[in-house]
Amino acid sequence: MSVVHDGPTGGPRLLEERRGEVAVLSISNPSKRNALHPDILFGLEAAFGRLAGEGVRAVVLRGEGHAIFSSGYDIGAIRGGSGEEASRHPLGRAMRAVEEFPYPVLALVFGGAWGAAVELLAACDLRFAETRARFAVPAGRLSVVYDAEGVARLASRSSRTLVSELLLTARPVSAERAHDLGLLNGLHPAEELEASVLALANDVASLAPRTLRSTKQMLGLLAARGGFSPGEVARFTDLRNEALGSADFAEGQAAFAAKRTPRFTGR
Repeated sequence: MSVVHDGPTGGPRLLEERRGEVAVLSISNPSKRNALHPDILFGLEAAFGRLAGEGVRAVVLRGEGHAIFSSGYDIGAIRGGSGEEASRHPLGRAMRAVEEFPYPVLALVFGGAWGAAVELLAACDLRFAETRARFAVPAGRLSVVYDAEGVARLASRSSRTLVSELLLTARPVSAERAHDLGLLNGLHPAEELEASVLALANDVASLAPRTLRSTKQMLGLLAARGGFSPGEVARFTDLRNEALGSADFAEGQAAFAAKRTPRFTGR
C-alpha cells in the first residue's frame, strides 16, 4: 500500500493499493475518525485524475480500518467568509473528480458515514455497507446551510425522502433504511463486506471499457439534469456563505468541540 497524499504522522492521509485493474483508495485520519481534511480531498482529486491513465478499470473507496468510512468534513477546517470558494473548495472538486472518473467507483462502508462523507458516497457509482452502519448529515447542529449542489447530488442518487430526513432531522438513519431509500446498493455482514465488494470490483473491471465509460456518462447526465439552475446554485451559495460567517456557525463549532448542545440565536 502506498501513500497518495501524506501529512503528519497519525494525521490525514490518502492510501492507495493496486490489485490488478482495481485500485483501493483508503481515507486515513485515525485521530478524527477518518474526517475529510482538505489534504485528503486534494489527494482524492489528484488520485482520480491520475488512475484512468494507469489502466485502472474500477476503484474501491473506503475508510481505513473497520470502524467508520468517515465522520465527515473536518469541522476545524471549515472556512467562513464569502464567495463560492469558501463553500466548495476543495470538497466540490473531490466530488467532481469521483464523478468524472471514467470507470465505476465502488464505496465500501464500515461503521457508517456522516455529513459530507454521505455526499462523497453519493458521488460513487455503487455503494455497499455493513448491516450495522449508520448515516447522518447533522448540518442543523452546526448552523450550516448545506450546499445546493450537494443536496441535488444526494437527491438524484438516493431519494428526496432520504435527503429530507437526513437534513431536516439531523438524526442518523440505519443501513437498512438507507438501502430502502436508495443510498445503498447492498448490505453485507461486517465479516463478508470487504471480500464481497472487492470481488465485485474485480468483476466490474473485467467488463468492456466502452460499455462502462458510456454508461457512466449517461447516468451522470441524467443526474445532472435533476439539479438546480446556475442562478439557483448562486443564490443558495450566498445563503450558505452567510451561514458560514454567522455567530450561530461559530457557536456550532464551539459546541461540537466541547461536546455540548449548541445554543443557537439565529444571528
